Amino acid sequence: MRFLSKLLYFNKHFMDKYVTTIYPKVYVPRLPFKENDPISAIATLAHEYVHLKDRKKMGFLFNFFYLFPQNLVFFSLLGIFNPWWYLCLLCLLPIPSPTRAWLEYRGYRMTLFVYEYYGAMRDHDDFLEWIAEHFVNSSYYWMFPAKSFIKNKLKRDLFLYGSQQKDISEVREIINILGGDNKT
Repeated sequence: MRFLSKLLYFNKHFMDKYVTTIYPKVYVPRLPFKENDPISAIATLAHEYVHLKDRKKMGFLFNFFYLFPQNLVFFSLLGIFNPWWYLCLLCLLPIPSPTRAWLEYRGYRMTLFVYEYYGAMRDHDDFLEWIAEHFVNSSYYWMFPAKSFIKNKLKRDLFLYGSQQKDISEVREIINILGGDNKT
């Protein structure tokens, strides 16, 4: 993980604040994990569960999508055969990653639902702002610049799930794990 933290130079808190999933393991910054905030721990692990489930379902394609377009930098090694391949070095720039944003959106949607399930959100708008901020800052290498789009999509999913019982399989699985409709 220390090596990975060097690669993620843009995220200064990677080693002390971020939980990371590298299939099939989940790495936490320290144990015990969030012992004074059990709802946050449940939400974080549920978020990571979505990544594990996606990775299992998608296989190596998950890794490719998550690291795209920055993973295209490896094609620059072909520059020794044709200098045009060196243009792939431009992929090191913080180019938005719709595929990473989509995968993280699925995880953060789970985070949102766990907080909603436990009634732990004090202010929906502030919480949506906090989630959306992760998409537009260095946390995930500026993966998606449209902050308001993310906020509106999360708000819509929360409304659809709450009012129309939109079937989101991961949410249903986590609710069953947490004990069905009985909140603790």
